[in-house]
Amino acid sequence: MPVHHSLPIPLFQISLMTDVKQLIDDPSYLAYKFDFTNETIEFISLAEGDLESATWLTRDLLGVDSSSTSVPLVDVLRSINSHPEGAGSTPPRFIFHTAYCASTFLSRCLSVKGVSVSLREPQLLLDAANAKRVQWRSKTSKIDFRHLPALALRLLRKHAEPHETLIIKPINSVNNIIAELLHASGAPKALMLYTDARNFLLSTLKKGQAATQRQRGMFDLLRCDFPHLSQLGLSDVIHLSDLKISLTLWRLQLEQAEQALTHSSTNGMLGSLNAEILINQPDMALQAANKFLQLGISSEAISKIALGDLSTRDAKNMDNSFSVSTRQAAYQKIEDFYGSDLVNGYKWLTTNNPLTSLTPSLSGSIEL
Repeated sequence: MPVHHSLPIPLFQISLMTDVKQLIDDPSYLAYKFDFTNETIEFISLAEGDLESATWLTRDLLGVDSSSTSVPLVDVLRSINSHPEGAGSTPPRFIFHTAYCASTFLSRCLSVKGVSVSLREPQLLLDAANAKRVQWRSKTSKIDFRHLPALALRLLRKHAEPHETLIIKPINSVNNIIAELLHASGAPKALMLYTDARNFLLSTLKKGQAATQRQRGMFDLLRCDFPHLSQLGLSDVIHLSDLKISLTLWRLQLEQAEQALTHSSTNGMLGSLNAEILINQPDMALQAANKFLQLGISSEAISKIALGDLSTRDAKNMDNSFSVSTRQAAYQKIEDFYGSDLVNGYKWLTTNNPLTSLTPSLSGSIEL
């Protein structure tokens, strides 16, 4: 029987009810992560409602009773090759984003029972993105980093019923494999959500020191995607202030997003939406996103969602309330507190990057 996630069980001990094929096909098991050292895939058992309630698909948010099973990569591949996926399933849609721009809110709003299902930040896709960064190659099979986006999607698609559309909101660090994900999925449309420098920075500062530390972690990953930054030394990064790290991270994400939007393989498939439109005019933005992504949610249902509980709750923590006015008031307090530090930070960014606009308008804006 499966045991707690801290003690993955060997393959030969998996019960008949949880053989490899069932782990792959049964939606009550989430393909959670790749273990690149041991070349295994970890599957976590899910309770009813886990996917819907979890803000992100991290182990600590999927319930304390979750158990896990680790399966050798070669056995997963053998099972998939022996039981190919049936034709005719609806391609998933993607909500890509540049972080701190209401992507969690959007994914919750567009998840409508019987029509669509959202997966928020599956670890498996981040593993595939990081595999590209390190040019990973398997020692036990013939696959390498180029195959992992398609494999991850094959393992995640089961979480929507045949009549439902799967919506996947990856973490922003996955934006280096946008083209690969769109190609592997056959997705007709995907969305890129973004925000301006001010709202990105104030959202970071509002969340406190933990958020600024996360920004450094994001920066360390993202700079691997930019050859001129990948060779930065540890001392170079340490001497950049938290403010400069956050602003640089925002700029790099916007550059990466624009590149994806204008790339030949994603042009037309990938549309952009400014998060401030979503936050301030949710009905209009949700209607536009629903139409662009071809989800088929009724206009009436979208309007109810835009005016419903989701618009008054913090999408990351549903126990907390949210309103545009309280958000603006909190941001004003932050600007009053930091004062000229923020002004100098913006000036530093634009002085060193003259082509950077603090209020950008990305290509491929969807019709509102």
